[in-house]
This record gives sequence, C-alpha cells and structure tokens, in this order.
Amino acid sequence: MVTYKKITKRITETRWSKSYITVALLQCLFIVVLQAAICLENTQQANLLPDYDTNVLLSTTTNTDTIPIRAKDRLGRIKWENIAFIGFQVWFFGMAVDATVYQNTAEILILAVLNCLCAIMGALQVVDGNKWLNALKQTNFAYWPLVNAEKMEIALSVIILAFAVGMSFLSFKMSKQFGWNIYKKIGADVRIQKMYRVFQFFVLALKIDIFTEFLVSIFYLIQFAIKMNGSEWITWVQLAVTILMLPMLYFARTAGSTESIGRMIIFITFQGIVIVHFALVLQQTFQPNNNWYTWIVFIWIGIAIVLATVVLGMMVLKNFNQGLKPFVQRGAANKRRHYDVELNKASRDDAWQIDDS
Repeated sequence: MVTYKKITKRITETRWSKSYITVALLQCLFIVVLQAAICLENTQQANLLPDYDTNVLLSTTTNTDTIPIRAKDRLGRIKWENIAFIGFQVWFFGMAVDATVYQNTAEILILAVLNCLCAIMGALQVVDGNKWLNALKQTNFAYWPLVNAEKMEIALSVIILAFAVGMSFLSFKMSKQFGWNIYKKIGADVRIQKMYRVFQFFVLALKIDIFTEFLVSIFYLIQFAIKMNGSEWITWVQLAVTILMLPMLYFARTAGSTESIGRMIIFITFQGIVIVHFALVLQQTFQPNNNWYTWIVFIWIGIAIVLATVVLGMMVLKNFNQGLKPFVQRGAANKRRHYDVELNKASRDDAWQIDDS
C-alpha cells in the first residue's frame, strides 16, 4: 500500500530522484502558465472575428473573405489544444511521481520519449499559429493577440525542448538507480523476469492510455463533436466509448493481476472499438483547407498506444498460468499469502532433506 511516508521516502531517496521530481514540477508549472497565457490570447483573437457558418467551413473555397471565419473556428479548437497540453503536463507530473514511487524503469524511459514528442508538438503550435497570423494579415481584422501568442509559443517551444533534454538525462540516471529492483523482487528466474517485464509494460501502457485515450477523447468531445450537425449517432457512440475508457483500463489491470482470461479478452475487444472511435475522430478532424495538425498528431499517437496495449495484452494473456501471478498480486494480504506459500515450500523441502540424511 502506498503511504505518504513511502512517497516521501522514494522521492527523497537520492539526489537524482529529488532532481527528477523537482524538474518535472518546474516543467509542469512553467508550461501550464505559458499555455494558459497562449490560450487567453487565442480566445481574445477569436472574439475579434465574426461568427462562422458550418457550410463555409465544409466548402473547398479559398476565398480571402472566408479567412476570418476559418480562423475563428481554428482558434476555437487551438484553445482546446492549449488545454490538452495543460492536461498533459499535469498527467506527466503525476506519472513522474508514480514512476519514482514504484521505481519503474520502463515508465521513466517512456516518459522521456513522450516528453520529446511534446516538444515536437510544441513546435507544431508555432507553425500553425504563424499560418493563421499570416492569413489574418490579409484581412482588415485586428490580429495583435496572435502576435503576442506567437512570441509566447516560440518561448514555449524553447522551454519544452530544454526541459525535454534535462528530463532525458535525469531519466537515464533514474533508470540506472532502479536497475536491481526486478531482480530483488523476482529473483534469478529469467523466465519469470521476462514475463514480469511484459506485465510491467502492459500496466505502463494502461497508464499512458489515461491521457492518449481518455483525456484526448474528452477534450475532443467538448469542443468539436458536440457541434456536429447530422451526425448525432456518431457523437453518442463516441461519448459512450469515452465514458467506458477509464473503467475498462482499471478492468484490464485487475484482469492481468488475477489472470482472468475472459476479462482480458473483453478488454482487448474494447480496444478494437477504441480504434474505430479514433478513426471517426480523424474523419471529422480533417476539413478542407483547415487541417488540425496538432490534434491529428495526438490521435495518431493514441492509435499507436492502443495497438501497443493490445499487443502487450495478448502477451500477458499468453503468460497466464505460467507462475507469474503471485508477483503481480496487489495488496499486502496477497503478498503475505505468497510469502507463506514459499515458506511452507521451503519447510517441506528441508523436512525431506532431514528424512533422507
């Protein structure tokens, strides 16, 4: 069981763990503040532009007169990208603490990769914002909020890149610190160690899915799908899938620890439905002359993580009833039961040795 004392002990255990959490917290604070400021500027710019007509947005015309309408719609969606980035940073910091407390090497390294991807998407924000700034310069509408937003986005990209490099270095140091954990927990049995690593990667994929599946879907539904006309059934299907995501991720975790074949098959099937959900999101995201670049990247990353979760789920399923279950049980009672079983085995073996002598 995780307690405040355990969390504090793990975070302050070495200078690398202290540095890792400190830098993760600073990254979260800096980027949340900057993204909030950019979001405010984008909202102010959208308020300076005229309301849009859905028919104009769906048309293929490139008439200059439609630029303000398209810009207002695009800026309204960029606002939710900013909020998604804020959500990602809060999630990232929580994952950094989780990885440190549970001393999970795989989680530390994957977070470093995701942080680098975040830096790339920060650069995409600059490109996208510059596109609409140049477009609005062709009109008679004021565009000073976008000028301010562009400066902040450039600063944000530099800061994200600097933090990504720093966190990658600290992640490497932390992974070396956690090197003996699996050996101490599992022992020298290489077969069990391999199965345990697969299970750990599966659990890690479930944690990543909290953002790439659930939070991304929530942000999408709030700002885009509810405005769709004539596609109500799609919206309701996407809403139902989104609501089920978090319960199903917990469902998968318990299925793995209890080695329930039926539950794992249900979860893998649900992940197939999530892929269909993401396909619908991509279909609705693409619009003539107005591709939603950052969100498209989010969706493709989500699809990649879903596919990885499915593959890992199948590998975990294959390892059921192979001796791993005692090492992945949750709770002190289950661990104590395992220790008692091992102690009884040792006692019986000792007894036989005495009888044979």
